[in-house]
Amino acid sequence: MFGRDDLCYANIIVGWDRFVLALIVIDLSDLAIMEGARMRKDLWENTQLADKAFPFNVFHTRFQEQDFLQLHWHEHFEMILVERGFATLHIGGKPFDAKAGDVFLINSGELHAIYQPGDSFTFYAIVFHPSLIGLQTSDLLETDLVSSYSNGNRAFVNRPDPNDAHFALFLQTLNSLIMEFQLKETGYEQAVKALVRLLFTWSLRWYAMELYPDNQMGAYKQKAARFKDLLRHIEVHYANKITLEQAASIVHLSPYHFCKAFKKMTGLTFVQFVNQYRVQEAEKLLRNTSLSVTEIADRIGCASINGFSKLFKQHRGMSPNKLRTAEQPPR
Repeated sequence: MFGRDDLCYANIIVGWDRFVLALIVIDLSDLAIMEGARMRKDLWENTQLADKAFPFNVFHTRFQEQDFLQLHWHEHFEMILVERGFATLHIGGKPFDAKAGDVFLINSGELHAIYQPGDSFTFYAIVFHPSLIGLQTSDLLETDLVSSYSNGNRAFVNRPDPNDAHFALFLQTLNSLIMEFQLKETGYEQAVKALVRLLFTWSLRWYAMELYPDNQMGAYKQKAARFKDLLRHIEVHYANKITLEQAASIVHLSPYHFCKAFKKMTGLTFVQFVNQYRVQEAEKLLRNTSLSVTEIADRIGCASINGFSKLFKQHRGMSPNKLRTAEQPPR
């Protein structure tokens, strides 16, 4: 069992499974880059698409060496185009080494994360709701086609082969989509919708796969839903004592099989994952509140200030005090 301080020190072996449409490419035009990337919970919070009439957005983001994007999911399809650098992407329980020129597809609802980026790992994240490409259309055939991917019954391959005969055309169209949205010239919304539809259609033709046979789909969805319940539990209770047995019971697995599944899904042990989440929340408090470091340590579940400082430095490469000092504007 892990207490408040145990989660600040321990490295116990633990794992996860698959579920959003994303593309990652590298070497696009030099558009404005989001600066100051750190613990990138902001990236999945920003996937909330406020404009119901045009549920689409593009984010251009740069990671530094200590940054990461926590394991998460959303109902939107997502396209990520990476310009440069290296990182490890975990998509549906599989690790991928991402490098310049790669394209990754993440299916709707698919658990995914970004870890271990090199310096200046830069990418575009294109996010859109299924309704943008016809999920709410009156064309029943088209609705069934789109919904089979948005509800997880079918999936796209996570990494199209760059040597594939269609890849160059696919990549060129992605570039056009980004430029249309960035320039926002007259009628760009219609152009964006048309390009997204085209990319989705090509994905159906060239990069579709059966996720699971019909007789296995129910069990797969149930397993994915249980792991998502665990993520929600961690978000709410990360500052409290969490035992391996409690976590395993949420996903209806034995502790042994839970450890293997969690490690497979996330690339991290359960303790590493919870500690990473705690550091993420601590950084938000350091940046956005006047709470003392001792108070923040207590808020995230570390009773020992020394344990908190050690944990924070391990993840961020600097002490909590140094980060807060660096964030203060010069006098």
